Amino acid sequence: MRQKQSAADRTFTGFAHTFILLFTLFCVFPFLLMIIGSFTDEEELIAHGYTLFPQTLSLDAYKAVLQSDVLFNGYAVTIFITVVGALTALCISAMLGYSLANKRNVLQTPFLFFCYLPMLFSGGIIPFYIVVSQWLHLQNTVWVLILTMLCQPFLVFLLVSFFRTIPEELEEAARIDGANEMRIFFQIMIPISKPILASVGLFYALSYWNDWFMGLMFVDNEKLFPLQLILRRMVSNMEAAKNLIPSGAAIAVTPPTYGIRMATTVLTIGPIVLLYPLLQKYFVKGLTVGAVKG
Repeated sequence: MRQKQSAADRTFTGFAHTFILLFTLFCVFPFLLMIIGSFTDEEELIAHGYTLFPQTLSLDAYKAVLQSDVLFNGYAVTIFITVVGALTALCISAMLGYSLANKRNVLQTPFLFFCYLPMLFSGGIIPFYIVVSQWLHLQNTVWVLILTMLCQPFLVFLLVSFFRTIPEELEEAARIDGANEMRIFFQIMIPISKPILASVGLFYALSYWNDWFMGLMFVDNEKLFPLQLILRRMVSNMEAAKNLIPSGAAIAVTPPTYGIRMATTVLTIGPIVLLYPLLQKYFVKGLTVGAVKG
């Protein structure tokens, strides 16, 4: 029989629910303010700032952002590098993590040190640029946007922690049945690793989707610009154009810079936010797996 809650338990439950509701509203409020601000008239934004209940609505910001075909090309480039990059990085990181977690790997310790060292030290931007552009000759190619972020040590160690929680008897039983390492990894380890793979894949997808710095460093061809770099340059150009307008000049059209900031943010985070509901059931489990032993 289900026991009745005491008065103290009911009080604590009500307080917890109220706190979670208020915290949720606190987190949702900036998104609502951003979306409504993107539809607010520029003059009202300048006069009254951002508000949830604007008096005048306008689509000028979205018209300014969507008027160029370069934006849609940027979407295509970003979707390509996000899908291909996240899947490739996830596959490589999972294989590396499985190898580092396998006690049968005689090079486990050197490889662990080799993966841990980049988390503490880096060669710097100039050596990195020289290696990528002059030695690997990846400049002005779409692959420079993928290969430069192909493996992140933190996410590899996240996978290592998960693979270490898998019983060794499962692998031994597969080897007794004649399975090799590749078959064990793809037919046994991958199906039972969905939570951690979904979490790591989401992190990689976010990294590729939000990246603009690699495009700024290595890409000069506008057809290969990712979405984030295009929107960044668009906002910078709008700011520069507005600053060049003399004060008091009789110019009929001024760029809606404040609204564009909000509109570009909505267009940028909109598609990637849709991944969270699809991966939510795996996300928390994937991050907490391996945290408790026993």
